[in-house]
Amino acid sequence: PNTAASGDRMRPGGVRPSPSMSPTLPIPSHGCNATASDIAQMSHFQGDPSHSFMMWNPIEGAMSAGFRPFIIPFVGLTVAAVMLRVQRGNLSMVGKLVLYFGAQSFMNIYMGWVMRTSVTVPAGTQLESGVILDKDLTGCPAGFALTAMQQVISFIVFLIFFSSVYFTPYRYMPKKLNSTFEIFCVVIFGCVFALNIALNNFSLGYISIAVNLIIRSCLPLSTFVSSQCLALCKLYPFKPCRPVEITLMAVGVICAGVFTMARIAGEEKKDASSNMLLGVFMCIASLLSGSLNLALAGVLGETKLNVYDTVAYMAIPATLFLMPIALFVQKPVPGEWPKVFGRETMSDWEILQGVWALNKQTMLWLGLSGLFSFLYNIIQFSIVHTLSPSATAFGGNFNKAALIFLTLLLPFMQVHKLPGPPYIYIIWGAVIVNIIAFSAYSYLQVSDKQEEEASSVKLLHEEESSTALDDSDTDNGADDDSEE
Repeated sequence: PNTAASGDRMRPGGVRPSPSMSPTLPIPSHGCNATASDIAQMSHFQGDPSHSFMMWNPIEGAMSAGFRPFIIPFVGLTVAAVMLRVQRGNLSMVGKLVLYFGAQSFMNIYMGWVMRTSVTVPAGTQLESGVILDKDLTGCPAGFALTAMQQVISFIVFLIFFSSVYFTPYRYMPKKLNSTFEIFCVVIFGCVFALNIALNNFSLGYISIAVNLIIRSCLPLSTFVSSQCLALCKLYPFKPCRPVEITLMAVGVICAGVFTMARIAGEEKKDASSNMLLGVFMCIASLLSGSLNLALAGVLGETKLNVYDTVAYMAIPATLFLMPIALFVQKPVPGEWPKVFGRETMSDWEILQGVWALNKQTMLWLGLSGLFSFLYNIIQFSIVHTLSPSATAFGGNFNKAALIFLTLLLPFMQVHKLPGPPYIYIIWGAVIVNIIAFSAYSYLQVSDKQEEEASSVKLLHEEESSTALDDSDTDNGADDDSEE
């Protein structure tokens, strides 16, 4: 029996509650052992509602700091549901774009919350060494392991769907791969796509959503450069170099760089700045990986797989590709993680083991991200196939710009305090010019697509008219011969 005083007990987990903890976090009574998992779970369900928006009490959850960033996505999804139900005129198309905004915003905010801001162990917890956590241990910075987990969960959801409809009239069969080349394309696409998502998830553990999105807004220029490089190797056709479009892309990228540098320079702590640099580097790597993915689609050919086929064929290769990185690659850990585990570097697998020991609630949110990712891909796929690709691309760029703007403008969207003058002025100026530049570029792209479609329709009509005239002349000639 444990005879230690209440509030001073611990288990081999190495973490015990401090007597100086907030009184809203109850200390276990005599005869019970308190671990970080106990304390963290109490903070979710009985303690300060700011620790998590996933609460049993919906009123407290709605008022919590964790829920506030999700207000915008939930409003967008609600408005989209109303618009899609009305289905009057162009309201349905607008509703689909609003649905795209709500879904994309939710996924960005949710992944940022899971990776960086959700509370794993609350402040005030006393470690085995006697050190008391001054700040919350937040997030789960295990981007590669989380992406592999998402792939596995998506595959399991697909298997459930496949099995449930197999003996019904709605049976679904994945597209058959008819050649070794198609199998090769699917494997390559799966690995590169998974690397893109994993690097992006990795970066979200170290940088804010606004920094992540403004870097990823530079995708048009990186894709253009990668396509031109492949064209020099005669693997891809040259894209037309229009000075106005290139200038707009360059201005947008420069503003993204200025924004990022101002955000890093405005950080008060040097260790936070170094972690932010690592996150920026990984986000840029994710951007380049995304460009490579688009370029490979042009080089290897379009496989025309829908979202279900993609999960069925790519989930396993992507998971096998990410597992060695998640298991063996050591990386610096941010925030309070070195203080809790006594290590400056950890692998993703070691981080997951630690999170499982400390707070199983966080593991639940990680698992839910796989389900949300699968649902988001279905929404995105349906929107791409019901709207034009140019409209979908424009909507995606608008969503990023709107979310960046709202994150800076609305206080309840700001998880971390923004830097003071003069950095905040530089940040606002860079964001506004970046949004204008890439919005103008997207507008030019949409206009070009519309002109191409209009010219194609016009050419088709001219060909049909010419064919009709030829048929008419032939008929008239045959009538003249019969009269003679």
